[in-house]
Amino acid sequence: MKITKKVVLTGFITAVLICGVAFMKIASAQSDQPTDTQIQLVKNNCVQLKGTLNQLHASDALLRVNMGQLYESISIKLMNGFNGRVENNNLNNNSLLSATKNYNALLDNFRNDYQSYEQQLSASINIDCQNHPTSFYNAISSARTYRDRVHIDIQSLNQSITHYQSTLDQFESDYLLSLEGTTR
Repeated sequence: MKITKKVVLTGFITAVLICGVAFMKIASAQSDQPTDTQIQLVKNNCVQLKGTLNQLHASDALLRVNMGQLYESISIKLMNGFNGRVENNNLNNNSLLSATKNYNALLDNFRNDYQSYEQQLSASINIDCQNHPTSFYNAISSARTYRDRVHIDIQSLNQSITHYQSTLDQFESDYLLSLEGTTR
């Protein structure tokens, strides 16, 4: 049973890392105020910029849903499910519960930061870039900042999954040692 859980958890970790790489694109740093050249580029390419932003919005939304479901499954089906079984068998699961609590807090950050990113991206799309290029530019810059936060959240969640796996491995090792002690 433990080997099956490990295989499933490893599969989920792999899937999360693959999806995370697809979602993570770090935006280059930009100054707060656009130059005159940048303003002119925004005006000249307004239609194309809006089209690109709409495509980004749609693809990011799909990735968010898929990743969110995957992260939720890891929490509910794997971590909480296994922790409950450990508790029902009256075994010490404090380290597993702590790792799960940390993971769930990071998952909440991911949800909140993604929502902020999505709202800012939507606001950017709704700005008339032809008549308000500076506002458009600044809104996009702000959306990049939120997107970077989502990127950091994904990295943190992936690290937390790895930490839970390590905690699970230690739990298994301690459990097997305790079984050896009772059979002597």
